[in-house]
Amino acid sequence: MEACREAASWNRLLRIAVNVLAAQFRRENLDAQVRKELGESGLSLAGLELEITEGVLIEHVLRAKKTMQSLKSLGILIALDDFGTGYSWLS
Repeated sequence: MEACREAASWNRLLRIAVNVLAAQFRRENLDAQVRKELGESGLSLAGLELEITEGVLIEHVLRAKKTMQSLKSLGILIALDDFGTGYSWLS
């Protein structure tokens, strides 16, 4: 994640939002990948927010829930991106 390395180099703490591709979100190890990238970049947990689309959530609800809980346990913020542009639901 080049974005993490760039944000870590800034002189002040700002949060950077990074879009997560559907293919990245489907991987079983997204939490481990995020943890690795944060460690390598030096960006703090508070400096990262991941953006996912609603389509990713409804594609496989149980997997999405598990992945989001794992990321949340790391302290990662998750934002729902483009809500209402496709499926327009939230449960």
